[in-house]
Amino acid sequence: MLSVARSLGLETGKDLSTVGYNDIPLVSRLPVPLTSVRTPFDQIASSALDILLATDPATPQIVRALPTLIPRASTAPRR
Repeated sequence: MLSVARSLGLETGKDLSTVGYNDIPLVSRLPVPLTSVRTPFDQIASSALDILLATDPATPQIVRALPTLIPRASTAPRR
């Protein structure tokens, strides 16, 4: 998408904002670093394992894993 925007003469982070998901390491090193939503996969896996190994699996558990927004140059300020 970033290359398409550039080919149309649009500047990412100025003319349009782009946000990705999962925050893989590569996105911070792109020509225009990509704003991303980081998901706490380690916490999700750990909580799932705790629930599976619980002594009383019949007791429902609710575990919230909150994502984090990592702002970078691919998003423009609000106007």
